[in-house]
Amino acid sequence: MGKKTAKRLGLLVGSLLPILLIVLLLIASVIGVVSAGGSSGSTTGKRTRLTAQEVAQKANISVERAEDVIKILNWELSKEKFTLEGSSGSLANAERESDFDPKLTNPSGGVAGYFQWSGWDGNTINGDRWANASSRTLDSTVQLELMSYELNHGYKKVKDYMQKATDPFESAKYWSEHYEGVSLSDGQTKLEKLEKDSRKWYEVFKGTIESDGSSSGNAIAGSLDIAPGAVAMEIPNGYSIDKEITKEGYITQSYPYGECTWYVFNRAKEFGIEFDPYMGNGQDWAHKSGYEVTNTPTKHSAVSFQGRQAGGHPTYGHVAFVEDVKDDGSILISECNFVKSGQGTGITDYRVFSAEEARNFYYVIGK
Repeated sequence: MGKKTAKRLGLLVGSLLPILLIVLLLIASVIGVVSAGGSSGSTTGKRTRLTAQEVAQKANISVERAEDVIKILNWELSKEKFTLEGSSGSLANAERESDFDPKLTNPSGGVAGYFQWSGWDGNTINGDRWANASSRTLDSTVQLELMSYELNHGYKKVKDYMQKATDPFESAKYWSEHYEGVSLSDGQTKLEKLEKDSRKWYEVFKGTIESDGSSSGNAIAGSLDIAPGAVAMEIPNGYSIDKEITKEGYITQSYPYGECTWYVFNRAKEFGIEFDPYMGNGQDWAHKSGYEVTNTPTKHSAVSFQGRQAGGHPTYGHVAFVEDVKDDGSILISECNFVKSGQGTGITDYRVFSAEEARNFYYVIGK
């Protein structure tokens, strides 16, 4: 390369550098805005459609405090994926601790905020949970971010519980013990009020939770690797469900709460599918007159296990909901109160079965 050519190239590069720097700065600023927005308190996913005025009227509180209730609820539902029952329990604790006032402080105890976190104003007599906050300010978003930090670090077991919670009062007690650190035998727990408030918040928001549009209409894909027949608490890899399982509005018209029959009856309703309220025990569903029954795996049908089939009860059998059928004939089911899961009534789990296994089951087609 000649000296003149090299010189021209050097001048060209030199002239382009400022432009490149400007472009890089613009990209960085955009990324910064996006990052800031990600922690600004905006949420995606599920939220209540109620206004602060409506919540205030239903709960007999001020509109200002109702706005705080909605902030906490939407944050927990969307960012932390709580069930409504879980959030209702959390709200009952926030009501007990601060009456939803983010600026409430207790100088003698060194606590402040929605959940009265310790370490406020230099007083660490009860610890220093404010140390994990982005700033020591009584800002609602700062406090919700602090809650999220804790739920994804030292208090992750609380988040796990709230994501699977099926009873508002049980959730309230768990939050009180494991997040607030208040023993149930402690007079500060105020168990009667905790029960009353947790059930109140559940009733206020029941039937009002909806998607904000970020995931509406999209199948929810799984990522957990499991063996066929094994119980999973998350959607398995390679399968998906068409609607999130929330159990909101599930009724106990004739099936006991939390039983497999209760779950399938209500889960089917979420897809506009009806089953008789008196289908019998799990194994009886395959023999109910008036319903089409087939051995061909069918999406959104009820799979009726006979006796001990697939781990069912020897006397009553079992019933589950078919969430997905793959091209190879394998299936994904969701279910409640599966006898081998050890998770108890009302808890949903998933299982997959190979095509060979699936051909041995009875699929009851709803109406």
